[in-house]
Amino acid sequence: MREKRNDDEFRLSDNRRRAESLQIARQNDEFKTEGNKRRAEAHKIERQNDEFKTEENKRRAEALMIERQNIEFRTQENDRRLNLLKIKREEEEYKEEERRRNASRMQGPTHICSCCGGLWFEYSIKEFTVEMLRNKGLPKEFIDKVCYLKNTIIKLCGTCRKDIMLNKVPNLCLSNGLVFYEVPDCLKILTELEERLISPRVPFMVIRTLGFCKQFGLKGNLVNVPMNVDINVSILPRSFSDTHTIQLKLMRQMKNKNAFMYETIRPKVVHTAIKYLIGQELYKDEGIVISNDWIKKYSNERENFVVNDEDKKLNVNENRGEVFDDDDDWNELDDKPISPGATETLLNDETNNQNDIGIKFAPGENNRPISILIGLKVDELTFPKIYCGKQRKIKDNVRLTYAKIAKSELRMLDRRCGRVSKLFFTYKKLQTRKFSDAISINLRKTKNTKNVTVARMLNRDYVNGLIHTDDAFTFLRCDRSSPAFWEMKKKELLAMFRQLGCPTIFLTLSAAETKWSELIVILTQVLENKVITLEEAENLSYEKRCDLIRKDPVACVRYFEHRLKYLWEILLVPCGPFEGNGLEDKYIRIEFQFRGSPHIHVFIWLKHAPKYDKNNPKSIEQCIEFIDKLTSVNAKPTEELMNVQRHKHSLLVKNM
Repeated sequence: MREKRNDDEFRLSDNRRRAESLQIARQNDEFKTEGNKRRAEAHKIERQNDEFKTEENKRRAEALMIERQNIEFRTQENDRRLNLLKIKREEEEYKEEERRRNASRMQGPTHICSCCGGLWFEYSIKEFTVEMLRNKGLPKEFIDKVCYLKNTIIKLCGTCRKDIMLNKVPNLCLSNGLVFYEVPDCLKILTELEERLISPRVPFMVIRTLGFCKQFGLKGNLVNVPMNVDINVSILPRSFSDTHTIQLKLMRQMKNKNAFMYETIRPKVVHTAIKYLIGQELYKDEGIVISNDWIKKYSNERENFVVNDEDKKLNVNENRGEVFDDDDDWNELDDKPISPGATETLLNDETNNQNDIGIKFAPGENNRPISILIGLKVDELTFPKIYCGKQRKIKDNVRLTYAKIAKSELRMLDRRCGRVSKLFFTYKKLQTRKFSDAISINLRKTKNTKNVTVARMLNRDYVNGLIHTDDAFTFLRCDRSSPAFWEMKKKELLAMFRQLGCPTIFLTLSAAETKWSELIVILTQVLENKVITLEEAENLSYEKRCDLIRKDPVACVRYFEHRLKYLWEILLVPCGPFEGNGLEDKYIRIEFQFRGSPHIHVFIWLKHAPKYDKNNPKSIEQCIEFIDKLTSVNAKPTEELMNVQRHKHSLLVKNM
């Protein structure tokens, strides 16, 4: 038989005969079912081979891509999927499964990547074992290097996973030198002002509480001033016990009325911390030492809380030029501050209710400020509680910008960089670096600023010409808070109006962090390492929820962004709220409210939306039907809502 099949004519005839007999046999339902079952089992065995499965998936994807180039096929496939989804959504089991799946997508950022140590949402993480990675051709030594956090189950985020599968070490891998040092106990207990006393750099910046939630906002610029740690510590009492405390005012200048920071500190804790830090390599490299001369100079058992008697008196005529904002202390819930402890370490020189009792000193007075872009150790010298007096040791072959390092720190499972002062310091440093780079590029690329010389910049007419043509402000386009940036965005929006016409819907969405129980669960898990239920989160006091939100604004913003992303997915599906009127385009502007929370304004353009024409009654009816289709109101008649309605009604009657 084998010899006969070597003959091409015989083989073709034999294949034709077998195909005909198989076709006749498959007319029998029992034979056909048995054959399909046998093929499915054989195919299942074949797909256990990863190479075969990958090749088959690739072949199917290419075939489907070719088919979907046909508009008719693509339309039919979309309609078939839509109808199938509608049928499935009528089943209670599918609805419950969809709710569970949607709820799981809102979990995070609490999942930790084993490579970069960042916190991620569940959908961004994929789990592996060492054997699974070895089967993909990755060496054991490479796996141990990139998976810095050792666990039985390896969790990898999308960014790290992409590089690792290409046998490359991700830039933000912890093994590249981005891991934090363990904070010793003597530094853990430091307050904000106690840390300032032992840091060689003081970042003077005005951080104020905003609104009734008491979130934080930055006013003005950052001034980075070098300080002598020895002088700072020398103002503390010379003999003390573990229980002694003093009231201390850190001033910008002694002539100022209000303190930059005002706090009750513990001298024993400060001395213990500085003794630890001067033994670390960073402080040794900077030549920071603590002298012992004051032990001989001062022999008193204790120092007075007040250095000078005149500090007890408040000079009402001092600094008349300063303007104070009394609205910052307003609270719409009651007259008492929500969390008095939240303002104890607030970096704020605009607090009016400070008692003028305590040691008052200005260690940075007459010192020349230095740029935060100068020196590679400015972060470590400014925040010894975070970096423990040691410099980050980034590997030489790894190219990391400060923006990437900041991204790694803010996403890290260790939330030490989520502090308000560190956040604003990082923001100002990134902003300054952006401006510096933008100015350099602008001088080379802008038509009117080529060949700029000192003589030209000293020419008033030349400078006025740059201002008149806006070339002097072009570099500000990289900053979201600048008029140049919003001028560029305004032109983009006007171009969309000209091309797409009037938008169909204007949408405003605000963050309601205190009412998002899922977010409170996340913050409790991340900040306090406690797992609570949604019911427990709802029963937390308003003050506690506000305190959690203040402690980690990065997680709050990431959660808000995640909810927006999920909202757009809902609005874009064919069977979503805009069914029959697909979303053609959108324009989004993100802002931050006075209370510090983000909110967005959105223009939405819908396909086949009716156009309003006041001279056409039919178009008016179409617009009314369209509006009724898209909008609805749902509010529980709570006592609070009814009081608001009564108040508005009384105002309306009064105005009439």
